[in-house]
This record gives sequence, C-alpha cells and structure tokens, in this order.
Amino acid sequence: MNWDPFEEMRKIRNEIDAMFARFFGRPEVREAELTIPQGFREPLSDIFETDNEIVIVTELPGVNKDDIKISASEDSIEIKAEVREEKVKRENYFSQERRYKGFYRSLSLPVKVDPTRAKATYKNGLLEIRLPKKEAARKINVKVE
Repeated sequence: MNWDPFEEMRKIRNEIDAMFARFFGRPEVREAELTIPQGFREPLSDIFETDNEIVIVTELPGVNKDDIKISASEDSIEIKAEVREEKVKRENYFSQERRYKGFYRSLSLPVKVDPTRAKATYKNGLLEIRLPKKEAARKINVKVE
C-alpha cells in the first residue's frame, strides 16, 4: 500500500489534541490507541451528548448496511465497515484515489454507557449510533433551597 497522507494528518491531529488536553488539564475524548488496519480509512465522526445518551454520527459512503460491524463497551466503541471492491478494468486509469478496503474508527467515550441498549441506524451513507448513559453518568439538577 502506498503512503497515505490522511493517516499522517490523523496522527498529527491526535498528537496536537493530546498536547492541548494535557496543557489545559481537561479530560479529552480521545481515540483508542489502536492503529487503523492496513488499507482502511478513518471516517469522519461527530460525537455529542444529550441528557440521556451519547450520539455518534459517522460518514460511511459506499458501504452496505450488512457490512458494518460495531463493537461497544462501557467506555469505547469500534466501528469497522468493509467496502466491496468493484471489478473495474484498470488498464486505462490515469489515477486511482478511491481504492481502499473500508473504514475503521475506534473511539473512547466521555462517560460510561450501557452498550446492551445501544441502537444504530444507517441511511444515505451516515451511521448514527445512540448509546444510553449509565444511570450514574447522568447529570441531575439539584434545587437549592
């Protein structure tokens, strides 16, 4: 496999994020310290929190729903989606930039979740995963008397 500039940019971004998190003393939402398997790309993901759940939205263009594998624990999630290679006559190609095995992303979650109640939907190339927070992780407003 050829050199992947996106992999290099991801590594640099992770190092800078970790440096700022250490400097400002804030907890960080970091990717697990796993490397991306050879030939896979890292999909773009948004992570946000509601009162009751953590929501992850990940771009997985060109993937069939049946080829998506999600593994979740209380504090992390792993997304892997394989792309079936098209049989294309390659002798007339000048450039081929869209060839890859699939997508892989491993994320640490900011709070503990209940992975047994997780729900995932996939529509128009977007995977949405909803992970309910564990009871102890939910914020409770306390009224001052």
